[in-house]
Amino acid sequence: MFFGRSRNKLRRAIFITITALIAIGLVIPLASLFQDQPSGGGAQNSGTAQKTPQERLAELEAEAVKSPGNTAVLMELAEAYIYTSKPDQAVKTYEQVLAADPGYSEARYMIAYVYYMSGKFDQAETNLKELAQKDPNFRDTHLLYGYVLGAGKKDYAGGIQELEKFIALAREGSDVEKAKLTINEWKTAQAKN
Repeated sequence: MFFGRSRNKLRRAIFITITALIAIGLVIPLASLFQDQPSGGGAQNSGTAQKTPQERLAELEAEAVKSPGNTAVLMELAEAYIYTSKPDQAVKTYEQVLAADPGYSEARYMIAYVYYMSGKFDQAETNLKELAQKDPNFRDTHLLYGYVLGAGKKDYAGGIQELEKFIALAREGSDVEKAKLTINEWKTAQAKN
């Protein structure tokens, strides 16, 4: 009889523990259902609704027409052109930025980037050479220039040289580690040729 009571107490304790765990497991997910709900009976305000890339592009184009010399708007517009797969318009827009501010290194860099991504390595190289002359400490120039030369034009020696300049300027970070790996790969490719 003594063992029967202790077993019942043990069973009851286990039952209560399991029930409590199940209840906690159900309460936490249910509580999250009631968080971050929009106000006003569940209808979202149309002013806060997410815009499509095309809608945002149209807004930026209109804004650029209103203030054609606003480099911040033009940079955002060019980025939107890249995002919507319109690289030619992106390049033209970055050129507008350079017309307004010839020293805007980021615009020149992005022109080279668009050309690189489009497989137009000669145009990318031309822009990167100009940028490297005007702003030799703009480290991302050397990173992209290295990839244009090595990956794009198969000029591994030139690519390695530019990646080494990037590493010297950046010193650390994930891009530095990737550049070091790329240098080793290109050295191996050079040795095979």
